[in-house]
Amino acid sequence: MASLSDRPDGEKSSHPDAVARQHITVPELDNVRPEAWVRAATEWTDLAAAAMEARGHVENVLLKMPFVWQGAVAMTARVQLAVMLDELTIANRESKAAAATLDAAHSGFKLAGTWLDEATEMAKSQHLTLHDDGSVTVPDRNYPHNDPDSAGAARQDQEDAETLRTRATAALSYAADVNEHTGYELERIKKAVAYSVLDDHTESAVKADTEGAGDLNRVFSGQGGVLLPPPAPDEGSGSYDSREATDEDRAIKNKMGLYAMGSPAVLGGPQSAKNMLHYLSNTGEPLDIDVDTMLDDLPDVQKTVDAQVGANADGWKAQALAEYERTGKPVKLVQQTGWQGATASEDPDWYHAVGSFHYNTIAQVEVVPGPDGEPKTTIRYETHVYDRYNWDAQKGTPVPAMGNVSDAEMARLHQSGQAKEYDMGGQSKVHTWNG
Repeated sequence: MASLSDRPDGEKSSHPDAVARQHITVPELDNVRPEAWVRAATEWTDLAAAAMEARGHVENVLLKMPFVWQGAVAMTARVQLAVMLDELTIANRESKAAAATLDAAHSGFKLAGTWLDEATEMAKSQHLTLHDDGSVTVPDRNYPHNDPDSAGAARQDQEDAETLRTRATAALSYAADVNEHTGYELERIKKAVAYSVLDDHTESAVKADTEGAGDLNRVFSGQGGVLLPPPAPDEGSGSYDSREATDEDRAIKNKMGLYAMGSPAVLGGPQSAKNMLHYLSNTGEPLDIDVDTMLDDLPDVQKTVDAQVGANADGWKAQALAEYERTGKPVKLVQQTGWQGATASEDPDWYHAVGSFHYNTIAQVEVVPGPDGEPKTTIRYETHVYDRYNWDAQKGTPVPAMGNVSDAEMARLHQSGQAKEYDMGGQSKVHTWNG
């Protein structure tokens, strides 16, 4: 999010929202029981129905109360019931989102388990050793040196071992994908429990939770280019135009506009000045971020993006190859690393323009027959960035001729209708993975 504050000493580009990917082993995947996810999904569906029924009762009471109960105490009760109505609405929607998430996880883990079962059976039939981490070894066969078939048998063993390793890698990496994306969506839903009033901020967050849960099946299928919703931003400055503007508010807006247009360096540089001017334009319209320039100016973030693609590449290839072998047709799978948090601490301009932000790298993995008949795999990827331009309290920075300008002062411009917070984001150009 945007911040006028100076960069803290020693702050790195990591962010507490960064997602830690968990590696799955053969025994762990073998112990997964997908039917348990179905039972859990059913329980959440039942809870959604119960919340909707309770909501109907509360709504009915609210409609009748003014005719039978008046006074200050009745007003307090109506306020409390209105909050309860919102809470039950949120509970209903989030329970449905949880059920959809768990249902998608069931499908994902079931497919991963199917691939693992195939790999296990292949290991038994070919007398190969499948290890817990998905690696494969060929036992010592003691091929006779004078047997003309020994070379062919050894070569066949290596080919079988490679096919087995690909299938096991597909199963384990896919299970890790399912685990990561499911955990991400469930964590979003868990945070929504704290919501009690269905204001614009909460409405947007709950809508994103519902859409994200609904999109999981498409994500796990690998066929669609759907991008899971980014994490919900904090509430920022609160309600827009919720109080009268003061002369001080108008003076701050005019001065910040003059500096943004005439002396961008005072605010950090051209990017931070551009974002400030859009804030002061008071439209609230989304703003495009030049992600390629951003990543060029933040090489540590770009290195992290490349490292994440590299860490996922073998698993993505294995999954595409498993599907290619199953269908015998060219395959295009769409994958994503999941939303990660970062802080633009490498570059003062970007730090003042966006502060902390989120990014997600989406990749298309294509497998086609090569000139020699062997499958050829290509990975193309692009990075998406999202941030909310809003303000944090208890921060500030010295600005010439203005003294110390606090984030609280900037937030007041939104509250008084002099400026408006907004979403910003964009995507990079497409790269080809050559690792």
